[in-house]
Amino acid sequence: MKERLPDFVIIDDDRINNMLCIAIIKNIIPGANVVGFVFPEEGLEYLNLKCAAADANEIILLLDINMPVLNGWDVLQKLETASITVRQHLKIFMLSSSLDPRDKEKAQNSSLTSGFIEKPLSLLNVRELFTNTIEKSITKLQR
Repeated sequence: MKERLPDFVIIDDDRINNMLCIAIIKNIIPGANVVGFVFPEEGLEYLNLKCAAADANEIILLLDINMPVLNGWDVLQKLETASITVRQHLKIFMLSSSLDPRDKEKAQNSSLTSGFIEKPLSLLNVRELFTNTIEKSITKLQR
């Protein structure tokens, strides 16, 4: 069975940032499935449903840190208690305009995160951060 490109999920309370991220990802990876959520609770519900499906695909999650009600660290804490099935399908990057070095350190030290991306997301960020994942998926698609 051929592998698919990873799906992308953005959880950020800033609608404009979500639109920017979606446009950049689709520019680099035409045909990618990209969805954005401004309410973290909705994003968590989507992730739990999507990852629990029999045909679940890898999901690259771009998670904003500074959000009202549930911030990115709260979302990450909820994902830590999610089922192993959900966690196995996620590759999480914290996405933030935070200049606090503690946020970067916390993202680097978390067992669930794959890195920290400074806002705004750029074409270069997508190319650098997701090259390995994307290239592996494209190679499998071409077989």
